[in-house]
Amino acid sequence: MHFLGIFLAALAMFAIGSVWYSPLLFIKAWLREAGMDPNQKPDSRTLLRTFGATFVLLFICAAVLDLVIVNWTSEEGVGHGLWVGFLGGVLAAAVTAINYLFEKKSRTLFLINAGYDVLGFCVMGVILSLI
Repeated sequence: MHFLGIFLAALAMFAIGSVWYSPLLFIKAWLREAGMDPNQKPDSRTLLRTFGATFVLLFICAAVLDLVIVNWTSEEGVGHGLWVGFLGGVLAAAVTAINYLFEKKSRTLFLINAGYDVLGFCVMGVILSLI
């Protein structure tokens, strides 16, 4: 396993999320579709725990993705990492879609969250293929 690559891949997806779910992109739509009050400020301790848990989960995702990239085929390179990352993102989006169907969440919320998954996994795959 490539622990530095895994750490950097998780950090990159975390950074993408900080832009994706920001005023620059989708925070207003995400808050509206998630049914959250944009004026309610979260408790800093809760926010810290949430971000910490998110990073740990992204680290796990990157570690699994690294195992797939290294062991799936004998192919190497950025294209291979991008392809495997894309497949991982599609898998994550499909699982999210199943939950959204049963939870009757909006298509807009799904597209925002699934878009983040696909983009983030693609970036993680590229990073892991380079290190």
